[in-house]
Amino acid sequence: MTIDLGFALHPKWVEHTTLETFLAPLETAGMRVLEFTLHPEGDEWLPMQALAERCVRAGYRCHFHAPYHDPFNPAGFASARRAQVEQLYAPTIEMAERLARESQFNAAFVIHGARGTAPREGLIEDTRQFLAWTLEQTRHVRPMLELLPPAAGLNKVGDTRDEVLAIVREFDNLRLGLCWDLGHDAFIGYSDVPRADFLAAVRHVHIHDLNAAREDHFPLVFGNVPWQADLRALMNVGYTGAVVLEINGYRAASVPRLFERLAESFTVMSQVVVRIT
Repeated sequence: MTIDLGFALHPKWVEHTTLETFLAPLETAGMRVLEFTLHPEGDEWLPMQALAERCVRAGYRCHFHAPYHDPFNPAGFASARRAQVEQLYAPTIEMAERLARESQFNAAFVIHGARGTAPREGLIEDTRQFLAWTLEQTRHVRPMLELLPPAAGLNKVGDTRDEVLAIVREFDNLRLGLCWDLGHDAFIGYSDVPRADFLAAVRHVHIHDLNAAREDHFPLVFGNVPWQADLRALMNVGYTGAVVLEINGYRAASVPRLFERLAESFTVMSQVVVRIT
C-alpha cells in the first residue's frame, strides 16, 4: 500500500532559485508528485502554465486545481450563468486534460462547489450540474469535489463532511471523488476521524496546518491539525491517492527557516506513512 506525497507548486516558489534546487530537498524528504492551481487570468497565468508544462515534460506526475477566485464560481450554472461559467473554466480544463494526456497520468482535478447568498439548495444544484459537465468534458483527469471551510455571510457548497460526501455519492461515478482537505476539516471544527463511508470516498487529499490565529495553509509546524490520525485512518481503509502539502507562500513567509520547514513536513509525513505501510 503506497501513497504519493505532493507539493502545490507556484512560480513564486522558484522565483529566486532553480526548480531543481527548490524541489531537491522536498524529494529527498519524500515528495513524489506536484499540483498546480490554474487561474487563467492575471499576471500569474502564463508563468504557472509554463511551470506546469515544464514539470510535466521533466517527468513529474502532476495534479491540477481548478480556479476558484471570483469570477470562477459555479453559482448559477443550473440557470442563467451556464454559458458564462463554461467559457470561464474551459481553458483550465483543456490545459489539465492536455497535460494529463501527455504524461499518461490519471491526474486529479480539484473543484470548489458553488458559493453565494442564494439559497443553499440552488447552489447545490449548480454544483451538481457543473460536476456533471466537467465529467463530460474530461477523460484524462478525475474531478474531485473539495471539502471547504465556511465563509461568514455566504452559503458555500461542500463546507461540511456530510454535504460533500452526499454530492459525490449521488453520481456513483468512479472518476469523481472527494478531496479531503485536512486543514479545512480542522478549521470547520472536526476533531474526530470521519466515518468509513466518507473515508472510502476520498480520492485526493490536501494537508496544511493552522496557526494560533486560525489562519490556514501553513507547513506542519503548529500541531493544530490532527493530520497523523487522519492519515492513519485513510491508510487503514486502503487509501492510495495523493496527499498534497498546500501552502500559502505569502502567509507562510512569516515562518522562520520556511524552506527547511517544508522539507521537515515531508519528513514527518513520510515517517507516518512508512510506519503504516
